[in-house]
Amino acid sequence: MNSGNMAFPLALLAFGSDGLTIAVLYYVAISIMVYSIGIYIAKGDGGLYEMLKLPLIYAAITGMLLNLTETPIPQPLFLTMDMLGAATIPLMLISLGYHLRSTHITSFGLSIAGTIIRIFGGIILAYLVTISFGIKGIEQKIIILSSSMPSAVINFIVSYRYKLHSELVASIIAMSTIVSLFITPLVLYFLM
Repeated sequence: MNSGNMAFPLALLAFGSDGLTIAVLYYVAISIMVYSIGIYIAKGDGGLYEMLKLPLIYAAITGMLLNLTETPIPQPLFLTMDMLGAATIPLMLISLGYHLRSTHITSFGLSIAGTIIRIFGGIILAYLVTISFGIKGIEQKIIILSSSMPSAVINFIVSYRYKLHSELVASIIAMSTIVSLFITPLVLYFLM
């Protein structure tokens, strides 16, 4: 799910800086899962090796170690990483946009099903998991909000990289984003 670009500003707007902090932690956990288990599944044979080649796992471990040891990052290095990080999202969106221009929604039923599973399945699953683990309050609200977001562009990048129905994935991303324009305000209304 797009628990970063879309969920961060919504969490900040609706729940303040505490909500944003929880949303960032949730996003980090989801990203680690996508870049480990997700890549392992998408690649199939050789998935473990492919997963170990990706820098996100090492960056997350390094970031946690730097945080735990309270080691400051030199300003020039921080600015360089910040600029590279800021360029990532526009590049992914350009790639998706380029492929969407030639994408035809040939599997309309599958795109609708993927959208329903992504948004409503996310809401239901997040609610059930938070209830099962006794998560309440703002934490539960942020998990449900983040889980209700549309499909993220990274899904297209992964599907295109590993040749896994990237046209269908692009259609689901586009459709779920459009549907989320109507569903997200309702989710926020019920969470408030």
